[in-house]
Amino acid sequence: MITQKEIAEKLGISRTTVARAINGSPSIKKETKEKIMELVRQYNYEKNYIGSSLAIKNKKIIYALVVKSKNEYYTTEINRGLQEAKDEFKAYNIKFKIIQTDINDEKAQLIKLEEILKEKIDGLIITPLAKEKVYKMLKPYIPELKIVSIGIRLNRNISHVGPNHKKMGRIAGEIMKNILRDDEKILIIDNGNDKISSKDYLEGFLSKIKETKLTILGPIKGEGIDNTVSILKKYAKDGELKGIYINRYSHDSLEKVPKELLMNKKIVTNGMEDKIIKLIKNKIVTATIMEEVFLEGYTAGKKIIELLIKNKIVDNNWEILKPRIIFLENLTD
Repeated sequence: MITQKEIAEKLGISRTTVARAINGSPSIKKETKEKIMELVRQYNYEKNYIGSSLAIKNKKIIYALVVKSKNEYYTTEINRGLQEAKDEFKAYNIKFKIIQTDINDEKAQLIKLEEILKEKIDGLIITPLAKEKVYKMLKPYIPELKIVSIGIRLNRNISHVGPNHKKMGRIAGEIMKNILRDDEKILIIDNGNDKISSKDYLEGFLSKIKETKLTILGPIKGEGIDNTVSILKKYAKDGELKGIYINRYSHDSLEKVPKELLMNKKIVTNGMEDKIIKLIKNKIVTATIMEEVFLEGYTAGKKIIELLIKNKIVDNNWEILKPRIIFLENLTD
């Protein structure tokens, strides 16, 4: 009998994609799902529910304590991924509760976590804003309480799901390096730390761009959208400026700058949402490097369920999800 891993290897795809197709996920491309199901039929694959009987008899309670970001795409996709994992594994008699707190309010998250821990819960998914305080609060409950961090890694002893944000910044830098010539001028604006990704994006981008012979302006402190717009308007008038990188608020800032000032500039961003798609289609943004946010939510949900059902530690406790590079040519309507 074939395994999910063997199916993935035969088709050159991820094991997660195979599992999602077998469990009936609607988000798998039709042609990919057909290839997977053909091998399922050919090799008489059978879903393995061994170990699930305990979960079916005794309801498990999982809380997902995730952040609400200004980037609605991030929040929506995380929740959609968690919901899909919940739906796919509903046979295991698991109660899934998703709670959002503001990304800028560490205290509110800590208060909510304290409330949750007073209940009898079996699993926790969390984006730990104040990770040292969160870990201290959770430590007495380990290992009985199964925990998966998402977005921000909580601790090396805790399973984690998320991308490598520094690497995503380096990819943005690599693209910029290849679309600009030596000695051309690039403006870098630093809009600070969003507690999840922007600080690492910038660090990764700078580490790559400093390897080049480009003339670097900055990083200049943006300190918010309005100030970033002012900086862009000031420097974009320089005919020698050829590239722009902003680690945070890029889409909100760029859409407020007259288009004619940004034309013929190479702009690379990190992240994704509808505004970035529009900027790419309008040929303002050259490329963006995005994380598969839906897969973060889905994989975290799946991992916490596996920890509960199989009652074992996952060997690879940091699951790094691959980023995607989006140009105009590979955008879909």
